Amino acid sequence: MRAKRIVRGIVTTLVGAGLLLGGQALAQEKLRIPVAQTNSTTSLVEQVAIHKGFFKDIGYDARVYSVSGGENAAVLALERGQLPFFGSDDNIALAIRPGSNIRIVGTELNTLPYWLVGGKHVKSYKDLPRPVKVGISSPTSGNVYVSLKLLQTAGIPEKDVRLIKVGGSSARLAGVKAGKIDVGSLTFGKMLAARDAGLTVLGAAEQFVKEYAFLQLAMNKNFIKDNPDKAVALMGTLIRGCAFVNDPKNGEEVLNVYQNVMRNKPHIAKKMYEIEILEAKSIPNRCQATAAGIEAYIESAFWTKSIAKDTKIPPMEQIMFQEFYDKALAWYNNKGWMKK
Repeated sequence: MRAKRIVRGIVTTLVGAGLLLGGQALAQEKLRIPVAQTNSTTSLVEQVAIHKGFFKDIGYDARVYSVSGGENAAVLALERGQLPFFGSDDNIALAIRPGSNIRIVGTELNTLPYWLVGGKHVKSYKDLPRPVKVGISSPTSGNVYVSLKLLQTAGIPEKDVRLIKVGGSSARLAGVKAGKIDVGSLTFGKMLAARDAGLTVLGAAEQFVKEYAFLQLAMNKNFIKDNPDKAVALMGTLIRGCAFVNDPKNGEEVLNVYQNVMRNKPHIAKKMYEIEILEAKSIPNRCQATAAGIEAYIESAFWTKSIAKDTKIPPMEQIMFQEFYDKALAWYNNKGWMKK
């Protein structure tokens, strides 16, 4: 039922007058952008682009909304053409299917930003019960990979693990606090909140993977074909958002978005910016995807069995749409925004 409600919401809200790339301004087109969490770095590029008016510059009145736990429904909406684009770690699994309408056009996070957290009674892996109840968002998500991999590294095999779908990082944090699940892999901000609450951080994805196409930026290929100017402007605007976030001179404004727009506590917002953006450089400078990052995702999906063993992986050029990305990057560069 939740998935159906999300799809209905996506369909009914993607309406508007049309995008104008120059000339006289018309009524702005409404654009609701699905994100996993509205207060996580996974939505930072979109939040900054909205706050700075970047979408308005191309004719969109944009807003974000959370699909935490319902990312699969949003990916299906993207496949059906009910969404122009979506950033998620669930996109590649559908994009590699024969005849898919989804193309990977970039990456908004090229690291795997998860930390495995246990309840207050858990001080080490040895304290975990059997089976270990692991909270997840969806079977194809990177949080499943991180949880299983860290547990296996600690000597806990998959047969001793029970996966429980509870939703995004916020729901997993709540589940660990309430004792409904034993562990859950959390994004950086939620991990900091977990530590503040006295929970135990057991491990991190960075222990076994460095480059990983986590937030896969995907577009519907028919949307690109039927609306080439709109598609290029949207992708170019996301590139603008990535570039703005990564420019150190914008640090104060990015921190303001983390804290006052995305509603993170000041000390958590500061650490998210300093560690995820400045130190880890989690967001690619121009939202560019890499073959290595995509291959790392596919390898993890085989490992977790969220992609079947006998799945034939298409050539990388069929998964990615480099020609389109290059057009969007040229659009961005031609605007001269890189100098502003």
